[in-house]
Amino acid sequence: MVNLDLPANSPRFALFGLAKGKSFRFRVRSVNKFGISEPSVPSPPVTAGTKLAPLPPPSQVLAFRDTKTSVVVQWDKPKDGLEPLGYYIYCRETGTEEWQTVNNKPVTCQQFTVPGLQPGKEYVFCVKSVSEAGLSESSPETDPIVVRPAIACPSVPHGFVLLHCGKTEMTIGWKAPKHKGGTKILGYFLDQHDNSEPDWHEINTQPIPRRVCTVSSLQQGHLYQFRGRAMNKAGVGEVSEPSDLFRCEEWTMPEPGPPHDVRCSEVRDSSLRLLWEAPLYQGAGPVTGYFLELCEEGSEDWKQINKQPTGSTHMKVAELDPDKCYIFRVRALNKAGVGPPSLPSDPVVPKTKPGTNEIELGVDEEGFIYMAFEAPEKNEDSEFIWSKDYEGPPAPERVQMEEKGNRSKLILKEPSEKDLGVYSVEVTDVDDDISSLCCACDFPCDFSLLAVIKLISGWNIDVLERGEVRLWLQVEELSPNAELHLIFNDKELTSTPTHKINFVKEKGLVELIIQDFCADDKGVYTAQLKDGKAKNQFPLVLMDEGNWKFGIRFTLPCPHFIENLTWKVLESCEVLLSCKVTEAALNSLRIPFQPTEEGIKIYTEVKYYTDYMKTTWYHKDKQLESRDRTRAGSTMNQIWLHILEPREADKGKYTLELFDGNSSHRLSTDLAGQGELRHSSADFQEPLKAGLGFLCRARVVQGLPDVATIMEDKTLCLTCCVSGDPYPEISWFKNDKVIVFKDRYKMDVKGSMVTITIEKVCNEDTGKYSIYVKNKYGSETGQVTISVYKHGDIPVATEQEIPAGVTTKKSK
Repeated sequence: MVNLDLPANSPRFALFGLAKGKSFRFRVRSVNKFGISEPSVPSPPVTAGTKLAPLPPPSQVLAFRDTKTSVVVQWDKPKDGLEPLGYYIYCRETGTEEWQTVNNKPVTCQQFTVPGLQPGKEYVFCVKSVSEAGLSESSPETDPIVVRPAIACPSVPHGFVLLHCGKTEMTIGWKAPKHKGGTKILGYFLDQHDNSEPDWHEINTQPIPRRVCTVSSLQQGHLYQFRGRAMNKAGVGEVSEPSDLFRCEEWTMPEPGPPHDVRCSEVRDSSLRLLWEAPLYQGAGPVTGYFLELCEEGSEDWKQINKQPTGSTHMKVAELDPDKCYIFRVRALNKAGVGPPSLPSDPVVPKTKPGTNEIELGVDEEGFIYMAFEAPEKNEDSEFIWSKDYEGPPAPERVQMEEKGNRSKLILKEPSEKDLGVYSVEVTDVDDDISSLCCACDFPCDFSLLAVIKLISGWNIDVLERGEVRLWLQVEELSPNAELHLIFNDKELTSTPTHKINFVKEKGLVELIIQDFCADDKGVYTAQLKDGKAKNQFPLVLMDEGNWKFGIRFTLPCPHFIENLTWKVLESCEVLLSCKVTEAALNSLRIPFQPTEEGIKIYTEVKYYTDYMKTTWYHKDKQLESRDRTRAGSTMNQIWLHILEPREADKGKYTLELFDGNSSHRLSTDLAGQGELRHSSADFQEPLKAGLGFLCRARVVQGLPDVATIMEDKTLCLTCCVSGDPYPEISWFKNDKVIVFKDRYKMDVKGSMVTITIEKVCNEDTGKYSIYVKNKYGSETGQVTISVYKHGDIPVATEQEIPAGVTTKKSK
């Protein structure tokens, strides 16, 4: 017996000093404040000094598909050694390094269902044996397996309906099985039954891929029933229940037949999109529209949804109760009237399911607009079906599709107005309601997501003092990671001593200096720029003699030479080179200014300007330096100062000082339009707004919050102030579409105050609203997001309701 002075606080205890080679048995007593318990059952004999060897790992470890969130793992016992006490199973997602323990305690069987896995993810598994000596080494890993339901035969088709009938033939349709067995439906086998005969007869021996079939060689006036089986990779499923009795009589009614395949998509809270197929029987004339009806499940009280017929085979249904279950049906209309209703849709609850994904809209690193969708689940045979405006796939020449795993990406090759519309995507051959796997994206008409490098100054052509030709352009400021590819006649140029390329990223300057310009330099120059997701390219065509008016090198005199260079030999055998140049550089004694999209440009014309001349600008007699909002520059014939985003502080006198090497010249102008204008003329005494267009451009001054929340059925009033001279044009947009003011929408303009009113707001009024103002000096947009909540709901706690029933919130 081992006696302890103090009780052990752990279920483990190390004993020392035992005689090596002897066998011992052990038992344990528990102790609490009331005393010591009876001893435990003695342990088996243990020989001191011997170390137990762990068992080998299990063998033949395999993983099999089970459900969309589980995998079955099975294995064989270790080939050698004692019987294990149990097994531990481990899993790891492909691409990660960390193993996760699956079971909390050892399992004694040789098969285990691993739960809680992510649908569509790929995993590997391994198993360890458990013995008295501890855990074995890991077994070899299983092959990677994607978590998907095990393949099984599909369930039965259902909802058989008569779509068209002739004298001796019928066209029938039906709904797909609710459970597809984890793989693609390959087709259907149908049987028919004449009600006057006892036996059923098969219709087809090869599977029918579509869910519509025309059955021929029938007896006119007889009653028929139909049933079917669905087939997939696992085999043919069970036979369905018989359909209703359909009489074989030729349809002659003037109204159209029933639409078919009515289904729900894009199911979200309080809304969904209903889609259907046109009737196969048109009646006395073509179908001109459709009426939609709904009722609650279990009720026969059908209500018409749309007062006016819709011309398309799809329609969004809103303002539904997310706590109710609905069924829908559709009727077709032609000149003779309204035809019979379609077979009702499957029941649907208008509520967003957990895990529902939306289409992602963005711009990739190459600058292309893309739409991407990741399916919450997908079978091996599932396909992503993209559609534009619900009328079929986008034109293949305009898009590029990429698919990887559960993700599909649609890339617009050359985005333009042709690509505007609603894009939707559907994942085929899945068991869940299609609404959880289908989304729509209303493509923006302003292409605001397209990242484009903005051009400040297009291609310019200068001749430098030494006869070099300078081709240059300027774009917005670029990051240090920006890239330039300068292409000449489909071949990329590199900087050489004779063709020097300068790329000043912080100024957005692209420059090519050609030393000896010749006929070989004629052609097309293209500057291709890329900065992160933004890109653009700018071509320059130098093809004919009309482009060569640069200076004396192209037979025309240089602007600052009155007489060309001549030479003669003196009696002293010296060579005298002579030419006559202008005495002054200035071509004008005034400094006009002009409004630009970015601000104000102050400039003066010169007879010539070279890099050797020195120019200095002054504002209110204080020397100006280039900074964010002022940029000085020149061409061969003009010197200019650009004031970006002008402010009140930028008013006042501006002076240009030009030193031509011999003397200084000064010119001044006053942007305030007041005071002395040195070297000025009468046409610069125009009103201030002609030179300060930035002060007169259209603006949204104040009034709009970032977010406005309002309860349904209330009246929403949004008021803001606008300014501009002349008074700006005003337009309102909802989700980038122009608002037509009628019915519940009204706009009121009183002076600078602009008010938009929406009466009896509803869920459809939720969205992004913007006011756009514009006059000849510029434009501006103000935005507000409207959120409508239902009666009894509580708005976000951080917001505060104001008396009009509107809750506003400013962004942080």
